[in-house]
Amino acid sequence: MNIRSVQARKRFHRISITWIVRGLKLFSLVMPYRPGVWLGGMLGRTVFFLFARERRRTAGHLRIAYPDRDEAWIRDMARRNFEHYGRSLMEMLLITPRRLARITDFPGFENLKKAHAQGKGVIYVTGHIGHWELSGGVLASHFPLYVVAAMLKPDALNDFVLHLRERLGIKIILRGMPGATKDLIRVFKENRVLGLLIDQDTDVDGTFIEFMGRPAWTPTAAASMALKFGAPVVFGHARREKNGRHSVFVEGPLELIRTGNVEQDIIANTRLFTGKIEECVRQQPEQWVWMHRRWSRQP
Repeated sequence: MNIRSVQARKRFHRISITWIVRGLKLFSLVMPYRPGVWLGGMLGRTVFFLFARERRRTAGHLRIAYPDRDEAWIRDMARRNFEHYGRSLMEMLLITPRRLARITDFPGFENLKKAHAQGKGVIYVTGHIGHWELSGGVLASHFPLYVVAAMLKPDALNDFVLHLRERLGIKIILRGMPGATKDLIRVFKENRVLGLLIDQDTDVDGTFIEFMGRPAWTPTAAASMALKFGAPVVFGHARREKNGRHSVFVEGPLELIRTGNVEQDIIANTRLFTGKIEECVRQQPEQWVWMHRRWSRQP
């Protein structure tokens, strides 16, 4: 493929995403909440049947994590996973702070409050479990919440996602952008909550940690900053309930491993956090990002 063809494909992709974003904005203005969420589930099911590559990838990752399950279970779980993310998309488009308070429960509030009371800032470790975007909105309604995220392309998509998050009170620190390091330090100085999702293979400092039975490249920033700044760490996750509500659980402050060997302690605590994510995924497997290439990089 020549350079001109590549540039044309990139231009088409950018224009397509821009128009999709505009369509989603219009949709969010006219669609009632409950019918929209129901439609999201149907959209997820439709995508499951139409997009064979994504369906196969999801099923393949489920087989890695659940080698003893039969194909009927794998297919059913993959379908439910697509439906979950279809609903999640519509919920994020249609949610407002007032509606968020009506459809969520926060049984972990006291644990996060205890950590925040120490006055050193809080590291909120989580993964892509349940509707993590809504859980961020729940936290932000009680505490000043900042989340580290990657810049999305094209700009129209990045701006749209930032708008959806900031509408719920979530402040974003874009990884690699000028001033990001100072913003991170300010989180701890001003006793804010820093949300870090550590369950994806991304191009950041990390180490290989066993996850669902196979080594996976795992970001170490949460453990590294906790040891460096002395901030308490809590582990949290969201769960979609059968009645359509969402619960946000928080555990901690966690007792970190501190042997004096910083490098080993970073790895040990990253393993601790990853183990808690895996436990949640096994409890609600239909609500994790199986489409993500979690094990693409191997030792």
